[in-house]
Amino acid sequence: MKENCLNYKDLISEGKLKKEPNIGFDQIIRLLNRAKKDISTSSSLIDTDCGVALAALYSGMFHAGNALIRSQGYRPGTIKQHIGVIEAVNRTLGEDVKGLILKFDNLRKQRNKFEYQGELEITETLLKNRIKDAEKLLEIIEQYIQEQNPQLKLEI
Repeated sequence: MKENCLNYKDLISEGKLKKEPNIGFDQIIRLLNRAKKDISTSSSLIDTDCGVALAALYSGMFHAGNALIRSQGYRPGTIKQHIGVIEAVNRTLGEDVKGLILKFDNLRKQRNKFEYQGELEITETLLKNRIKDAEKLLEIIEQYIQEQNPQLKLEI
């Protein structure tokens, strides 16, 4: 994973991210816990409603990404927040997780079609695979945050 020497100037100037100097570690832990709950909820809803399961899964990935950027002193901006968080996660975690980030972004697009157009373009099998991907991404994000903050113990 990359060293913590990131350049988000373009994301900030585009309004996708905002510098936030007073983020407490409690916020980061709340977001990570929310991400876990969303992913678990998604898994439990697959047999009932794939669309709602998709939305919950994407929400979990977004909360995990939000926790990551907040751990670096940023928060989502005022426009295109979701794209900004995905790009920041991509820059932070680097090439090792590029495939997971692409899946995260594809879920964003699928979730948008479901939320705004009522179209569901994901199979139950693919959704189950994306849940595994989300769990892996969450694990990587938790590990990164812990490595960057070794003095703090993540108790989530």
